[in-house]
Amino acid sequence: MILGRPIRVRDGVFQIRAVGARVTVLLGGGSVTLVDAGSIGSHLPISMGLGSLGSSLDDVERVVITHAHPDHCGGLGRMVGGRRMAVAAHRLDAGAVEAGVPALGGRGPVAAALRPALSRLMGVPVRVSERLEDGDVIGPGTGLRVVHVPGHTDGSIALHLPREGILIVGDALQYKFGLSLGPPARMVTRRPDLAMRSLERLLDLDFDTICFSHFPPMRSGAREALRALVARHLDRAARG
Repeated sequence: MILGRPIRVRDGVFQIRAVGARVTVLLGGGSVTLVDAGSIGSHLPISMGLGSLGSSLDDVERVVITHAHPDHCGGLGRMVGGRRMAVAAHRLDAGAVEAGVPALGGRGPVAAALRPALSRLMGVPVRVSERLEDGDVIGPGTGLRVVHVPGHTDGSIALHLPREGILIVGDALQYKFGLSLGPPARMVTRRPDLAMRSLERLLDLDFDTICFSHFPPMRSGAREALRALVARHLDRAARG
């Protein structure tokens, strides 16, 4: 995926490769919603990608942050700038976004070594105008529903588009090499056990496609793939 070039997931749903992560673009009803903002420097590829879609940063009504890690909100300050752009995040991660500090987790020497660098990459603090809760529907006409999936961070969220059958998961899932689903990376996950339990909740939703932050979309069979992942985890837990 080329930096700044959008790929189509479904009608009105695109992803743009920003710096450090993919940003999901939702077009519809005359408005633009972005999911995540990439790392510092992402405003340029995002602006290019929106231009390819006949839009611009000035048209963005809202940016929804899936969790307060720098590869998801480090580019937020430059993107928002002086624009009238709402910023939404779960209430448990909103304080980290506003303070310009990452909602860090993970244990061990690698996680400890990463903390200073991640803090420097958060960018400038940005005011969160919408503090989200589980079950909230974001914006009129989008049908974008918030699903709280704590574990990677306390305020990690997924976003469900029921009409389109799409689930946007941030870092709640990995899809390495486009082969199989896996839980979030342990060394940067606050509570891996809770992150795994959160995935079980997603099985109650109706979806066939998953959009990730660091991997190509799983365009079909996503719910069954997630069911298999959860079943494997429960089987391992039962066997001790």
